[in-house]
Amino acid sequence: MTFEIRYGLGGGFGGMGDWEDAYAKTLEEAELEAYERACELYESYEGMYGLRTAEEIMEEDDCSEDEAIMTYEEERESWLDYDVREKTVEK
Repeated sequence: MTFEIRYGLGGGFGGMGDWEDAYAKTLEEAELEAYERACELYESYEGMYGLRTAEEIMEEDDCSEDEAIMTYEEERESWLDYDVREKTVEK
């Protein structure tokens, strides 16, 4: 099936500004693809614009690597913005 996946970063980044077609067997697979694209976009901005890396979190928050990874994942999730829609064929 063909899906339109939209993804981006919320806040000042403008939300779901990127989109593309994805081919997947299920809606869940397409949602995972959209999520992964949003994560890749987030990672491309790591260390800039206030999006901290795990290493920065360890230094700034004086915490362990495990705690930093948990904080990193929470911060990343708060920025991700994505959606999936099944594309229909017009007849």
